[in-house]
Amino acid sequence: MTIDWLATLAEQGEIAKSKAREVATLVVKPELPIEVASQLYRDVEKGAQAFDRILSDMEDADVEDTILEAADTLADLWSRLSVASANKIRELQGLPPITMPESDD
Repeated sequence: MTIDWLATLAEQGEIAKSKAREVATLVVKPELPIEVASQLYRDVEKGAQAFDRILSDMEDADVEDTILEAADTLADLWSRLSVASANKIRELQGLPPITMPESDD
């Protein structure tokens, strides 16, 4: 079975954008219950892990570099969502935020 990697990336991009909107909405709420923040983090991590498996499959399939570059950009978005949701939990716990190194891109 041949996989349409462009369609897969488009679908995954929509999932990531939807989760990004949810993260952006929730992390700015000062009184967000920690249970909600924790569930958000778990959901983001689940999405990130699912995408990591797809990215690994893409690498194994030896897809074109341009498609892999797009996938890497999407993986970076998942990483940033993970840090943002983890930082909301840390904020609610009175801990300092996690910082991510700036991208070279």
